[in-house]
Amino acid sequence: MKLEDVKKLLLKKKEKEKKDWKDKWYNMKPFETVDSIPEIPLLEDKELYEEVIVKNLIRCGAIPKNKLEVGATYEGTCRNAEEATWNGKCFDYKRYKFGWWHNDKINHFQDDNGYDLFVPLRKIEK
Repeated sequence: MKLEDVKKLLLKKKEKEKKDWKDKWYNMKPFETVDSIPEIPLLEDKELYEEVIVKNLIRCGAIPKNKLEVGATYEGTCRNAEEATWNGKCFDYKRYKFGWWHNDKINHFQDDNGYDLFVPLRKIEK
């Protein structure tokens, strides 16, 4: 097989993987629990992130920033918590690290900064 043919095969494989990845996001069902929220992939393409990830998270039940209430606590998910409080710019939450609890901040999924993001699913009534 020629190098040119191998390159064509690899390109086709990559295109199929991208289509399958998009199809997964476009075909997601509404979130019933925080466990049904998929892990958010790291994408360098901000337009693709907004078009595929953000729109489908919202379509499936994640709460967009413009619907959050300052001071309200939300059930959701990120790597280190399933509950966080919206402060108007980001979320505040308690994190257990190196044997003790401390306060930390995390961005909303619409503010991807390349790090972990919080996906709020429902407001916790206190």
